[in-house]
Amino acid sequence: NMSGPTATQAKEIVKCGKDPVYFINKYAKIQHPTRGTIRFDTYPFQDMCVKAYMKHRFSVIIKSRQLGLSTVSAIYAVWLAIFYRDKNNLINATKLAVAQNFIRKVKVALDALPKWLMMPTVTERTKTHIAFSNGSQVKAIPPSEDAGRSEALSLLIVDEAAFIRNFDELWLGLYSTLSTGGRAITVSYT
Repeated sequence: NMSGPTATQAKEIVKCGKDPVYFINKYAKIQHPTRGTIRFDTYPFQDMCVKAYMKHRFSVIIKSRQLGLSTVSAIYAVWLAIFYRDKNNLINATKLAVAQNFIRKVKVALDALPKWLMMPTVTERTKTHIAFSNGSQVKAIPPSEDAGRSEALSLLIVDEAAFIRNFDELWLGLYSTLSTGGRAITVSYT
């Protein structure tokens, strides 16, 4: 629509931009292993995690498997990237395949959004990186000694942190990328 969003759509854009929990429950879709692409109806504990991401600079989540917290974190990164300019979101996972799976979650969520809600356009889309016309990006990388170096991050998500070899050394390098006020979400199961 070349004339821009309708008044109702504009109100929805504002509401979504203010509340990631609303955005996730109203517009996010996920890939279910047996049902295909479905709407993401979050559980209260997932909503609590998103609210904690907003409230606290550092969130550490130790969880059971298959609770959807990596997925909700991926969609939170989508929300941050499309509703705010120049957000540099980096996902660090145990290996390249896990990082690429995280980006797949981001792509499923993006592809399901109504066109009028996708105000910034996607300018680059690879297996590990999505860039937007508003200067934001979501990038996923495997751990390495120079992971994220020379970057200033808005959001760092470390997925499966307990299984990253030499995580303490990796964290020392990554922590400095948050020095400009960036946030960190660390998710793992034991």
